[in-house]
Amino acid sequence: MPRFDWRYGYETHNKIVDLQHKYFIELMNRLYDELATTSDKKYQERLLDELISYAKFHFISEENILLKHLPQKFNHQKELHEILLQDLLIKIESMKLGNDKPEDIIHFVVEWFFTHTITEDVTDFLPLV
Repeated sequence: MPRFDWRYGYETHNKIVDLQHKYFIELMNRLYDELATTSDKKYQERLLDELISYAKFHFISEENILLKHLPQKFNHQKELHEILLQDLLIKIESMKLGNDKPEDIIHFVVEWFFTHTITEDVTDFLPLV
């Protein structure tokens, strides 16, 4: 899998959200590198815990920005975030049970991040530009 780089098309034009999205891309790259090179289950689980914690932090931060500036967009994003987190937790649990490989998690997270960012975040944050 190639490394991911930030592109203009991912920008929401909100400084805080874009900074967090850039870090999320770096986290995805690091997860890919680390999960592909270690078989240490405890380390893999800790990396995935980091992913979950960062996603939760980012979603709350993004929702707070919307609540302050675009409250009409808040409920929509909050619902999407809850679904995304639930799907991620299910996928991680499936890996822990041996039904999925670490690469499956990475592919899921990449699709999840880019689909949500490009189709939802960019659109919902446009009125702030």
